[in-house]
Amino acid sequence: MSAVLLLSAAPLSSASGATISELEAKRKALSAETDKAMQAIEDLESKQLSVEEEIATMDQAMNSIQAELDAAQADLDTITAALEQSQKDLEEATQKRDDQFDLLGKRMKYLQQKGSSGYLEILLEAESFQDLFLRMEYVNDIMSYDREILDELQEIQATIEEKTKQIEEEQAAQQEVVDLYNEKVASMQTVLDEKKALVASYEADMDKYEQLIAANKKADQEVLNEIAKQQGSSTVYYTGNGTLGWPVPSRAASSSSLSSGFVQRTNPVTGKWESHSGYDIPASYGADIVAAESGLVTYAGWMNGYGYTVMISHGGGLTTLYGHNSSLVVSKGQTVTRGQTIAKCGSTGMSTGNHCHFSVLVNGSYVNPQSYLGVANVGY
Repeated sequence: MSAVLLLSAAPLSSASGATISELEAKRKALSAETDKAMQAIEDLESKQLSVEEEIATMDQAMNSIQAELDAAQADLDTITAALEQSQKDLEEATQKRDDQFDLLGKRMKYLQQKGSSGYLEILLEAESFQDLFLRMEYVNDIMSYDREILDELQEIQATIEEKTKQIEEEQAAQQEVVDLYNEKVASMQTVLDEKKALVASYEADMDKYEQLIAANKKADQEVLNEIAKQQGSSTVYYTGNGTLGWPVPSRAASSSSLSSGFVQRTNPVTGKWESHSGYDIPASYGADIVAAESGLVTYAGWMNGYGYTVMISHGGGLTTLYGHNSSLVVSKGQTVTRGQTIAKCGSTGMSTGNHCHFSVLVNGSYVNPQSYLGVANVGY
């Protein structure tokens, strides 16, 4: 890139002392550089588009991961709620176990102190057979209750062990969801950052090439101005009152026929702010483009930005330019008459559709075509 920029930076101050053939060779070299730069921009745009498509795909993947996260979050909420309930159950079971263990301890202490005589005393204190049978039932109930306390204590201990295990499993599941999401997001974000950095580098390179194209265009214009000065003829080819003829016969000679005027505008191809050097007149592909006045063809070929171009010197420092043609029907050095077909309409060069770019130059500098064509300029 640096080598190309250095090549295009050659000074043009010597242009005034160069021959026309040398100047044209300089324009040819500038054109070749510009073509390479434009091709490089096209390649970069293609690569950028490919990477942007990858980024779009990755964005979709990130959205998919987000959906997975949302689902995982719902599962996580469920797990968290279950975990909270398990912890609550564990606390209740632990408290109940402690209460039961305390009660059982008191019962065991009582039985140890009284032994079986404790139950016997209850029976011997019976005042009747009916009271005896009732006391026997009480003793059985008390013994059953003691067994129930022991059984329930065993069940509570089993519940505590089960809840403890459940909590551990739920905590592990919770951590697994979080770890998986973090891993996916980190991996995707790393690749996404790399892709965005690549797009940024493409954009930086394209800016450099666009600067080169702009520099070449300026240099080419300087050379073109010098050629126009050297090719200026003392012979004036005007016919009629000096008003130039309309270059696109298939369209009316009216401002309404213009798609762009001699204005400051955003270039529809590069998107850059620029001075538009003439009138754009849309026409169908292959429509006749005619000479606006009699004169000498000083240029017929490919020109930077303008594609296939014809330039005609009309004498007295007046030159007209016809750009973006699909083909040319005249050649350099040929004398043409007013209204003679010189080219066919097209969209070559930096163009977005079939049209004729028509410029008027006076002593090598672009001027507003309005007074020469008798067609008012437009502001777009």
